[in-house]
Amino acid sequence: MATKSHLTAVVLTKNEVANLPRCFASLGWCSEILVVDSGSTDGTQAEAERLGARVLVHVQPPPFKISEQRNWALTEGGINTPWVVFLDADETIPENLAHELIRVAGDPDNELDAYELTPRYLFWGTWLKRTQGYPNWHPRVVRCGRTHFEGGVWEHFATGAKVGRVDIPYDHFANSKGLSDWLARHDRYSSWDAEKIVKYLESRDDASFGTKRKLALRRWAARCWPLRPWARFVQTYVFRCGFLEGRAAFTFCLLYFFYELMTVVKVVEIRRKKRGLPL
Repeated sequence: MATKSHLTAVVLTKNEVANLPRCFASLGWCSEILVVDSGSTDGTQAEAERLGARVLVHVQPPPFKISEQRNWALTEGGINTPWVVFLDADETIPENLAHELIRVAGDPDNELDAYELTPRYLFWGTWLKRTQGYPNWHPRVVRCGRTHFEGGVWEHFATGAKVGRVDIPYDHFANSKGLSDWLARHDRYSSWDAEKIVKYLESRDDASFGTKRKLALRRWAARCWPLRPWARFVQTYVFRCGFLEGRAAFTFCLLYFFYELMTVVKVVEIRRKKRGLPL
C-alpha cells in the first residue's frame, strides 16, 4: 500500500523477535512504526530496527501495566502524527482495515478522540469467532493529546473521551509463540487476577479492580471465585457455541479453564498466607 497516513503505529514488545516480520508487514501504510520495548533479551530491538522501526526502551517496575506503557508511548515517544494505532506484535492489520483507518484519521470533520477495534482471534489457524464472543472491543486508536488510557491491565480510554468503533477486525494470533509462552504469560496474569480478587473480597471496593470496565461481571467473578474455571468453560464452549468451532476451540477453552484454575489456587494461597497457614 503506497499511501501513507496520519497515523503512527506503536507496537509494545518483550521478546517478540519471531512475530515482528508478520506484524510489520501489515503496517507499511503507517507514517512510522515505533516499538516500545520492555527489556527484550532475544534480539527484538535489533530486529525491529533492521525492519525499519524506531525503538525506545521503557522497563516498568512490576507489575507491568499496559495502560501505563501505552501512555508513556503517547507522552514520551516523540510521535509527530495526529493519530496513533496500538498493535501487539502477535497482531496484524489487514488491508481493508488499514484503508478505513486512513480514512477516519484523514477526515477533517472527524470530532472523535479515539476508536475501539475488534480482533479476529486465530488459534491453530481457526477463527474462534463464537468462542471469543466476536465482536470484542479493545481501545486501540487515539488522537494525540485528546485522551489517554486507564485501567492497568484491563485498559480503557479515559472517562469523557469521544470514542467510536471500526467494525473491520484486525487479526490476533493467540498462540503465536506456543504453549510455553502462553503458560508463562498466564501465570503472571493469574497472579495479578488473584491479588485483585483478594483485595476486593477484603474491601468490597470497586477500585480494587483498577478499571471501570464490566464492573458487574468483575464483582460476580470475584465473589464467586471458586466457580471461575467451570463458569469460563461453560460460557465459552457451551453458551457461545464454541463446540461448533472444532478441536481448536475445545483446546482453547480447556486452556482458559486451566488459567482460571490457576487463579483459584492462587486466591487460596494468598488467603492462607495471610492467615499464617501452610500451603
